[in-house]
Amino acid sequence: MIRKWAFSDVHKEQIRLAVIVLVIALIALGHWSTPVAPHWLLGFHVLLRKMFLLPLLLAAVWYNLRGALLAALAVSLTYLPHVLIQWGSQSPEFVEQLGEFVTIWSTAILAGWLVDKEKSALRSLAQTHEGALVSLVMALDAREHDTQLHSLRVRAFAEHIATEMGMKGDALGELTRGALLHDIGKIGVPDSILLKKGALTPTERQIMQGHPEIGARILKNVPHTDGPATIVQCHHEKYDGSGYPQGLKGEEIPIGARIFAVADVFDALTSDRPYHDALAVSEAAAMIRSDAGSHFDPEVVDAFTNIPLADWQSLADDIEAIQGDPICMARRSGIGE
Repeated sequence: MIRKWAFSDVHKEQIRLAVIVLVIALIALGHWSTPVAPHWLLGFHVLLRKMFLLPLLLAAVWYNLRGALLAALAVSLTYLPHVLIQWGSQSPEFVEQLGEFVTIWSTAILAGWLVDKEKSALRSLAQTHEGALVSLVMALDAREHDTQLHSLRVRAFAEHIATEMGMKGDALGELTRGALLHDIGKIGVPDSILLKKGALTPTERQIMQGHPEIGARILKNVPHTDGPATIVQCHHEKYDGSGYPQGLKGEEIPIGARIFAVADVFDALTSDRPYHDALAVSEAAAMIRSDAGSHFDPEVVDAFTNIPLADWQSLADDIEAIQGDPICMARRSGIGE
């Protein structure tokens, strides 16, 4: 299996580190090469000295306070020989150069501390936002009396499969948010259709099948949800092109939606529903494997089948224990058998 997302994240970190090292090296080379005596390049020499602050700010943004301090250390080790060689015998100028070290370290500490503080505030805001989304989704799941905690379980299942495939970072975050919000469009489906016990008429089915696009439209009005909105819109597409609403096929379907499809069907199969009793996880896994290449992306199915069966019980139990939903506790008998 090609772990595209893991490579992407590692590659990103390597690029960031290379940029910081390259910037320090280029500034140091230019600074060492330009004259310190009265010369028309002296101003450029002074400017390059001030440019040493740039890698400190980059390190602070990318790696927080610790990164900024390490960058300050690298800059200091690069700058110190210049000070000792050029100004070691000139006390006033030597003291002034040492002042540059104070600037370097104070900038690193201040920038790193401010970035840490800002990121902490953003994490707190994200947690608040997450709590609001979970409450909304639980309310929507409760509207369908037989699907309590469905969205939370599907999110956990999809995240587990994606992690097995090597997905990390922003892509994984978009997937989990899209999985959590996948049925938000059902808010636009009338109760008479959504809660109907019998078979839907063609007209009712058409209305029901409109919920992915309703959900996508809702999310596209919310900042920073373009990725989740795409997953919501495509979560009923099938690998062979027989899904809806667009009839996308194969890799035309976003990878997040392809991963979600397996998690969604697995939870549906292992949960009690009006139209079937919960299946044992082994039976559900066999059904998913049989649909590889038709309903599901074979690569995603491979990742799913590589995960021990006991993991699914653990994930479901953790969610149900945290939420304390007695109705959902009954579904455990179908998991892990």
